[in-house]
Amino acid sequence: MTSPGEPSGDPSQHTSAVETAVRQIEETADQLVADFDSLVQEFADNAVWLSPVIGAAAVWVLQETLDEIRVELNAVLDIAGEVLAHYTPVISLINISFHWLTAVKQPVSGMVPMIQQYATENLAYWEGGTASHYKQQIVPPQAGAAGELSAKAGFISEWLYGIAQANVEYVTKLSEVIGTIAGDVAQAAVKAGTIIDIPWAISDLASIVKTLVKTEMDNLAGIGQRIVEAGENVRQIVSDRVDESKFPGGDWPQAVRD
Repeated sequence: MTSPGEPSGDPSQHTSAVETAVRQIEETADQLVADFDSLVQEFADNAVWLSPVIGAAAVWVLQETLDEIRVELNAVLDIAGEVLAHYTPVISLINISFHWLTAVKQPVSGMVPMIQQYATENLAYWEGGTASHYKQQIVPPQAGAAGELSAKAGFISEWLYGIAQANVEYVTKLSEVIGTIAGDVAQAAVKAGTIIDIPWAISDLASIVKTLVKTEMDNLAGIGQRIVEAGENVRQIVSDRVDESKFPGGDWPQAVRD
């Protein structure tokens, strides 16, 4: 049985979420770049025709606006590039967090009732000093140590999964952000297909992108801070690992060693 903070379900359910988001980021980012380049080219091709209509100064302002939009988009695309280049460790974190449960916690926790059982029913009638020593000094510490090891495995699994979960949330959110921005850029590129609408397409896109990028970058920064805090909290892991209250001398439980 897992605690509330431990991973649940199947690891593929979580890793597939990352892989899907990464694939969407890659595809959507490529389309975003293509549509923005199309908008820029449309403006460049028609700038000479726009000057007599809206004035050279206005055309210059539109060019500056496009440059500002490019800066905002590049900020998001730079993050996307980092995610695409380094998402594999997130997959590993998810798999390892589940591995701690299935390879350590589950089998070790199953030892606790086994340690407390007699090998044969005849041992229930075992008496004397040796029997007392075994029942009081051997069985309880061994059962306690196995239980403690199981708890430590669950704790480490939960810690790893917490980091992985925040990473999954980060990648998924980034996928949504890029998808939204890409949709706005695509609409602007279509609108710019009509010369007279080019100024409005660029102006509207600048307003949308600036606000959206600022808001969503703050959201991503918040998730990123959680990842950093969880990653830096290694002290908890070290503290748990060096706790020898149920591991005299730092030794593993005899049942585990055997």
